[in-house]
Amino acid sequence: MLPRFRRLARIACATVALAAAALVAAAPAAADLVGHGGIVKSIAVSPDGRRVLTASFDYTLRLWDLASQHPLRELNEHFASANAARFLPGGRQAISASDDKTLILWNLDSGEPVRPFKGHEANVASVAVSPDGLMAASAGWDRTVRLWRLADGALLRTLQGHEGNVNAVAFTPDGKRLISAGYDATIRLWEAASGEAGAVLRGHNFGVNGIAVSPDGTRLLSAGVDETVRLWDLAGERELRALLGHQGFVIAVAFAPDGRAALSGGRDGKLRLWDLEAGKPSRTMEGHAKAIWAVAFTPDGRLGLSGGGDEVVKLWDLATGQPVAGPP
Repeated sequence: MLPRFRRLARIACATVALAAAALVAAAPAAADLVGHGGIVKSIAVSPDGRRVLTASFDYTLRLWDLASQHPLRELNEHFASANAARFLPGGRQAISASDDKTLILWNLDSGEPVRPFKGHEANVASVAVSPDGLMAASAGWDRTVRLWRLADGALLRTLQGHEGNVNAVAFTPDGKRLISAGYDATIRLWEAASGEAGAVLRGHNFGVNGIAVSPDGTRLLSAGVDETVRLWDLAGERELRALLGHQGFVIAVAFAPDGRAALSGGRDGKLRLWDLEAGKPSRTMEGHAKAIWAVAFTPDGRLGLSGGGDEVVKLWDLATGQPVAGPP
């Protein structure tokens, strides 16, 4: 039954994608990345800024050429929603996480899976790659964070401490610490080498959906069900400020490459660019028809990307706050 269901799912996704493509062909030229047949749940930009990798509720990952906005490959081996994807250093491999309880390491040159990672007992909501490219960390709805060796897929350790589903995980840029966040409204710090539990950051009133670490490793952003984005000092292990403005839960956050600004998106469908020093939004960008589930910056900081429930990834000129109307 499972292979047959998978084939039917692929056919259904392809039909939706063709219909979406037909609509785009009839519309004015735009830089939107169109092709997914479900919510876009994750966006990653390659280290060189030339490609974008997206993960969707339609079970697939898609690799895009950013300059032309054309799809390069469809990666289709998951049996349920693809929730997250991250490039490995060098940009030739990536790893994804899925509701099918697995992670998959991919060869992006061929579009073929290298190996699966199995061990979670429930949905895998998020994945992160260590800066040296040797390990991956995954956040699961089995209330665990798991550390994996990428070279052979071995499970190195299982971290337990969250009292609810774990929604997000990230490494610090030096690779020494791992950070996780979940439905229990906590953010937890761990020693990456030993798995030893560190501080627990509390401040959100409800679950935490997403996190991002600043490029210099000194600060953390968190996105909450309580309609806030919160900025944290990692060295002092304390909250610096709450960023207010979203109406409805916030799902995704990202730091700008210079660490001075941030992007956030959530239920209200508005993409906000924050001045972190002032603690206020410098721009609010509207264009999505439904909630925003994923946000990202290009490495040069010029463009923002947002993806959501309308199955589209939008590109934004952050200097003007306007959608990119064609190849940037």
